[in-house]
Amino acid sequence: MNNSTRLSVVIHTEEEFDWNAGFFASNNGVQHGEELIEFCEELIALGAKIVFAMDYAFVTAEQGQAVIKHFKTHHANDVEFATHLHPWVNPPFAEQDEAHEKDSYPGNLPAETEQAKLTVLTEAIENLVGYRPATYLAGRYGVGDNTYKILKALGYTVDLSITPFTDYRHQEGPDFSNYNNEEVTIEGIRCIPHSTGFVSYMSPFTDYLNKKAGNLERLNNNLIGKVLLKLLGVRKVRLSAEGYNSKDMLALTSSLIRLGCSHLLYSFHSPTVKMGVTPYTQNQLALGKFKNQTYQYLTQSKQITHSCIMPNSKRAFLKEQHELS
Repeated sequence: MNNSTRLSVVIHTEEEFDWNAGFFASNNGVQHGEELIEFCEELIALGAKIVFAMDYAFVTAEQGQAVIKHFKTHHANDVEFATHLHPWVNPPFAEQDEAHEKDSYPGNLPAETEQAKLTVLTEAIENLVGYRPATYLAGRYGVGDNTYKILKALGYTVDLSITPFTDYRHQEGPDFSNYNNEEVTIEGIRCIPHSTGFVSYMSPFTDYLNKKAGNLERLNNNLIGKVLLKLLGVRKVRLSAEGYNSKDMLALTSSLIRLGCSHLLYSFHSPTVKMGVTPYTQNQLALGKFKNQTYQYLTQSKQITHSCIMPNSKRAFLKEQHELS
């Protein structure tokens, strides 16, 4: 089917750590490589194109390098190796083991520190995969005032960090509440948002909420609006089986397509594929649900999207045009 809306699977490919216990340089273990290979093989069999946005702990771990080698060898045309900066596990390191929450967002670091860490990670990935990564995803979505200039200087062309309708300022992170799912260009970097929005019982109302940042806030500011939101079952949804079901994800996908969004991102964190590591898959039942919702979404979304990696190069663009023809 000749669909113009692109869909990429973006994996936050990283170490295992307790999300509620702080940010420590020593928490850099990677023990989910086999599970990640198995799950991604199934996704590729469904037709998915995968962007592995990898952090330093992952690319320097034995199991992480095994994952890279596997997909580089067997699925070079189905995957892209990208960059994911977790500053607390990425050299150059500060003297202390623990990073403050503010400094867990790369964009909050001094410009020279952010650039130094990103340079180390970029070169580590390039040495492993054989090409310089061109796509970036900030750890904790933490872009800042200097990030895009740094990305440009290092040769990046695409950023995936913007999370629409979301404000992380309560934990000293960035504020994306004024962004919807439209692509924007910042400092010459193409920014493709992490697909996030709203669904309701009525498609026109869903589209209204997703069309413009601020529409939901205006309704929340008066009693009638609040009643309307409740009656229409409005809920926030991300294209991810980490807490969301395929029905709502497909409803959001349809809304974003109607609004003209050209590139959607389905995402999850790599440790989620192993039971007991992230909050989303603490037992076998939850792990099975995560996998099944992913399979259902990717299978059904093929009717209205086509899979691709990031259009970073002329080669990728020509390959995509050939597949659509």
